[in-house]
Amino acid sequence: MSLQAVQQIIGRAVTDPEFRQQLIDDARSACAGYDLTDDELNALEALDQESMQAFAGTLDARLSKSAGKGFV
Repeated sequence: MSLQAVQQIIGRAVTDPEFRQQLIDDARSACAGYDLTDDELNALEALDQESMQAFAGTLDARLSKSAGKGFV
């Protein structure tokens, strides 16, 4: 198992709204590039959309992927 890969996925999901939605819609597809076990994929598939959205909303805006868009 790769705790590091799961941590990367969770971190990406809370800072990248597009990836977060992809993870919620189809976790196996979203995680295709990561080396995960079936148990890890099952756990990621079970993530609660509302909890993910709420947690992401509590982060400082400077941590989101969209922060800084429009700056040159």
